[in-house]
Amino acid sequence: MKSTMEMILNIIKVMVIVFVFIVIVAFLTHTFSKELLCGLAFGSIFSILNLRLLSLTLEKAVTMNPGNAQGYVLSRYIVRLIITAFVLIISLKGTYINIIGTIIGLLLPKISILIVNLFGIEKIIRGKEA
Repeated sequence: MKSTMEMILNIIKVMVIVFVFIVIVAFLTHTFSKELLCGLAFGSIFSILNLRLLSLTLEKAVTMNPGNAQGYVLSRYIVRLIITAFVLIISLKGTYINIIGTIIGLLLPKISILIVNLFGIEKIIRGKEA
């Protein structure tokens, strides 16, 4: 079984590829702006941190008894939701950050996992023959 850190690094690799693809598409369609790039980067960085918080929560919850683990995971889920709300509020209030870019950045891990599972791109993730 893979460690959670190894899985997060694999997801980050695909996220970077998707990030670059989105920037290229935005540039080619003349929708590219500095605010969009800041929003994409802001959302992507937060989503990577969010993934790490999730992995730490799950690693700790596995060692707990079921009753305590359920409460612990629920409390950490609420904390991550509140932090996500703050990220979206900052993006809405800041004129230098595009909210659409931030939302796309927040969705990048989900998009990356979907791409890997749908197309089975183990070669991209591992960097060698699968």
